[in-house]
Parts: sequence; C-alpha cells; structure tokens
Amino acid sequence: MKYNKIVVLGCSVSSTTKVHYAWGHYLSARLGLDYLHFAQGCSSDKRNFRLLIQAIQSGEVDENSLVLFQPTEVTRRELPSHVTDEEYEKHMTDVMFSKEPGASAILDKTLTGSKVSFFKIDSHTWQPNNTDATVHKQYQERPGCLDSMFDAEMLSVYYYMLEQTCKQKNITLVTIWDGTRGWLDVLQPHLDVGAIFDHELWFQTMNYFTENERLNVYALSPPHDTVHFSEAGHIKLADDIHTFLEEKGVI
Repeated sequence: MKYNKIVVLGCSVSSTTKVHYAWGHYLSARLGLDYLHFAQGCSSDKRNFRLLIQAIQSGEVDENSLVLFQPTEVTRRELPSHVTDEEYEKHMTDVMFSKEPGASAILDKTLTGSKVSFFKIDSHTWQPNNTDATVHKQYQERPGCLDSMFDAEMLSVYYYMLEQTCKQKNITLVTIWDGTRGWLDVLQPHLDVGAIFDHELWFQTMNYFTENERLNVYALSPPHDTVHFSEAGHIKLADDIHTFLEEKGVI
C-alpha cells in the first residue's frame, strides 16, 4: 500500500458527534495508517476546501495521503467572527473539557490568525458572541443572502478545482456522499455531472445502507437524531468504505 495517512474532511456526520471515535478513526486503525481528522461539527465545504488546500500547500497532505471528502449542506460557510481573544480561548477551553463525547468547536483561526465562526441554518442560536449571533441571524433572514442553487454551483466549481489539483499532485481523492447532502443533489437536474467530474471514486452511503439502517438501525438517537451515526454506524461505514476502496483497487 502506498499510503501512510488517511485524511477525512466533512461535517458532524463524519466527526465524533456524541461518540468517541468516527468512521475515519476506525478505517485508519484497520489499515494501520496515521490519521488526520479535519471533520468537524457545523463545518462547511468551504472550510474543508481551505483546510485541504492549505495542507497540500504545506506538504502535510501529499501523494502518500488517502483523502476522503464528505460534502455537506451547500449554504454552510465560514464568517468573520467578532469574538475577543478571551471569548475565543474560553470557547476552546469549554470544548476541550466538555463532558459530552466528541464535542467540537464552532470557531476557528485561519493561518493568518483571523477568527471565523461556522454558519449554518439556525447557527445564531448557539454563538458565544452576541455580535456573531446577530450577524448569523441577519445572514439567514435577509433576502438574497442564501441561495442554495448558486452555492451548489460555486461549490461544484471549487470541487472541480480540488479534483484537478489532486490529480496534478497525484493525491487520491475519494468523495463520500451521504444521501441528498451536498451540492450534487442540488445540481443533478441542471448539470451533466457524469460528463464533467471523475466519479470513479464517489462512494454513496445509500448503496450500502438501507433507508431503515441509515435512519434507524445505525442512527445516533432515532427518532430525535437520524442524521448522525451511532458508534455501530461509524464502524459499519468504515467497513463499507474499506470494501469500496478494495473493490476500486485503491487499497
């Protein structure tokens, strides 16, 4: 095997949401590879593009890395944050010492030291800074700020650039599609996706989980939380992705 590292990017679906380990941890352990976990609750494709490209630029991700990218809701994004240094450190400390398994931050610092907050629908209800909460609420409610079709179109452009970058750098990129989550489902009726993108390494959870398995058997807490995976769900997904990678000759 040419790989020495697995890199996973995604949202809370691929992160440690109320569990101690996510599917990437199980997959890397099974393969005996180092693990770089970029997936995070409330994360966006734009954040994940930023993190992955910067990791490629720094050499942290290279041709010996197996990258698995899980797209998420198209309207998510990073917004400049108004938190003070003290608020930022308190938030990070609270997350670090949280008693909830797999708790993750909703703030981040970029390479330049800029502080950003993670936006998604209703994210204004849990911002640690009042100004951030106001910005998120106005961004969600003001006409013209949210446009799923436009966001999906732009994310498909960013994805194409990422795909070509990985090819140029000889980096294996595997895309993990979870149901209708992500730009693909939004654009499919309007774009000949198969003619534009290399979908040989596109993994679809719906091909490995029945609807009942995805929404009940392996869900975190049905019927209240059918989005996230339970521990058993993460283990099954890791096993299914392993099977997929073997079938495709990746491992």
